[in-house]
Amino acid sequence: MIRLFCSRRAKKKYSALLLISGTLAGATGCSTITSYRPQAAAGKPTPPTYPIPIYTPDMEPPRPCTILGELSIKRTPITVFGGSIDVEMQEVMEKAHAKGADAIQIVEIQKPGFSSADYQVEAKLLRYADVWERVALTETDLMAYLRKNQAILDPIEGIWSDGLPNRIAILRDKSMPGRDFIAFTLSSDLANWLPGYKRMDIARSVAPDSYELKYYRDDFSSSDIIVTLDQNQRFQFILNSGDQSFPITFTKLAPPPKLR
Repeated sequence: MIRLFCSRRAKKKYSALLLISGTLAGATGCSTITSYRPQAAAGKPTPPTYPIPIYTPDMEPPRPCTILGELSIKRTPITVFGGSIDVEMQEVMEKAHAKGADAIQIVEIQKPGFSSADYQVEAKLLRYADVWERVALTETDLMAYLRKNQAILDPIEGIWSDGLPNRIAILRDKSMPGRDFIAFTLSSDLANWLPGYKRMDIARSVAPDSYELKYYRDDFSSSDIIVTLDQNQRFQFILNSGDQSFPITFTKLAPPPKLR
């Protein structure tokens, strides 16, 4: 399993997307001056493990957002160099969880200088402004559909996992132009992927047993990928993130036996 922003294996390593992190050796001791300017009502607070993506000033969030509020972290003047961006980002992240934010947009980061021993951060706390597509189908109804239509199911229809407890279901769905199937969440180890949330838009490809996927990453950005089923039991692809590549393999799971 992987996560391409601050989550799952690196839930507290905010430099995953920040790209401008680092630590300067030296003494600290100045006090924090934090201000928050709300622009909308706060949401329900989320736990520290809830994944909140961080976007640098030149990055556009993949979903439409409104601004919950603007956060400023400054330090009292001091003529000692030092500090760590991780300290400030921890404070930004804690505020984002407290306000129920969905994402963080960094506006500006000032490095330590003569007048400040620490980094200073300006950030916007964001809330998603759209409604993510969700399949309103219970797992019981899903199992009933798979059993009833077993003889005519497309090979890609069924229940898949890229590593338990993460499971998705893939079913026929042509409600969007160019889409033949939809993949949606059954269970996830990330709280932002609710049951029923769309995980992929899928279309048949020209080659036999091949499909065109629009795969939604954990921050809801997407990648277009072509995959080929291996004996109708697995498919795999590579996700690229910066200079790193992440292999992902989905394996088909056998549905539980019908209860008598």
